[in-house]
Parts: sequence; C-alpha cells; structure tokens
Amino acid sequence: MRKRKGFTLIELIVAMAIFFILIYMAFASFTYILAFSQYNRQRANVQDNMQTILDQITKEVRQTVTEDIGVPAGAYGVPYPSYDSSSDSTRNLAIISTPDEPLSNLQYLQFGSSDTDTDDDPLNPILQFYIIDSNGVKHRISYTLGVPTDGSGYSPPHYKGIPKKYWPSKEYEPCEILYSNETWDSMTGTWTGIQDQPVTEQVITNFTVVRPAWSDKVIQVVIEGMVKSPTRSGYEKIKLISQITLRQ
Repeated sequence: MRKRKGFTLIELIVAMAIFFILIYMAFASFTYILAFSQYNRQRANVQDNMQTILDQITKEVRQTVTEDIGVPAGAYGVPYPSYDSSSDSTRNLAIISTPDEPLSNLQYLQFGSSDTDTDDDPLNPILQFYIIDSNGVKHRISYTLGVPTDGSGYSPPHYKGIPKKYWPSKEYEPCEILYSNETWDSMTGTWTGIQDQPVTEQVITNFTVVRPAWSDKVIQVVIEGMVKSPTRSGYEKIKLISQITLRQ
C-alpha cells in the first residue's frame, strides 16, 4: 500500500500548543506595553499638574507684601501658615479635612462646613498671602484642597469626584487644588473675586505648606500625587518640593 504524506495527530497537537503559547506571549507583551504606555501618560499628566501649580505658587508668593500698608489695615504677609519662631508651622490636608488618611472602605474626605472635627481648621486655606498688582490693587491669594460636589455635600450619593474604584489607592482620595484671587473693595469693605477655582485635575493626594521657625521669609511647599503601577496592583507616589523666599 502507498503511504500517505501528512502530519500525525500528535504532531498537530504539538504544533497547535506551540502556536497558542506564542499567541499568549504576544498578547501578554502587547497588554503590558499598553499598560506601561498608559502608566507613562498618567504619570506625566500628574507631574504636569503638580509642576504647573508649583510654578504658579512660586511666582505669586515672591510678590507677597510683607509690610502693613493699609487697604485694609492688617492685610499683609502670609497669614496661613502663620509664622512661629519657636516651631515650624505646617498646614496640609489633615488640617482642613476629616477623617485622617488612610481611609477605610466607606470613608471619603470631608471639607469646609462638612468637616465637623473640632481639631481641624476646615474653613481656612492651606496657603494664603497678599500681593499688590501694578495698578496698586491689593489681592488676597489663597490655595487649598477639595473635591468636586453638587453642592449637597461630600458623601455618597452626592459625591461627584472620581469613583473610588479608579483611585490609585483606595486609602488616599485624589483631590484638586483650589485657587482664590480676591481684590479689596473699599466701597463695600469686602473681598470679592475668584473663589475656590480648580487649577489642577483631581490628582493631588496632599498639599503641604511649611513656614520653618528659622526664618519668617521662607515658605516650603510640597505637592504629592499618586499613579497606579503598570501592573495595576499597586501605586507610585510622586512628590515635588519647592523652597520660596519672600522678596518684598
């Protein structure tokens, strides 16, 4: 009898197994490349947010008016954080919000009037200072942290921030830095203007301002953020630090 040419069943099974292994390896490599590319984009985005706001703070703080020239009286220098020659003065997320991080599964940060912790300072900013523009108008500049809401509160179901399943870490809620730039209205005797305007995306996990005891002219700013690792199983902390000297 004439022999037929072809593959045996075992050879076909082996070939198919090798083929599927190669497909799996190619798919796994492609998936990792996509995840790493997404991680790089997210990291660059967070760093861009942090660097942009740090540059803005540095530029404005250097214009701080450190002497009382009236309009209104007493509105000068850096009231938050206040200077203390005996110890460093620090303001950050823990000062203006409750509960303290790390958060449990059902917890979200509370800000402003929603923060009922008597040990916190919920209605005041993390950083505040006064400048005078080229027209001689006095400005009160403030920076603080918050999360988006619909005006009804900060807890579910009214919470409007990033869903917790998308946080880099479920223990650290991503916030946005809020900016206020108010001018003094001598007619009404009030501050009016921009209040709590978001100037970053919701990617900041802490914003710390320190006035060291060794100098009343120095402001130290630390901004922190997080991104999920390429494997999505953990997170990476990002921190930018700046030391600013008051010029005026």
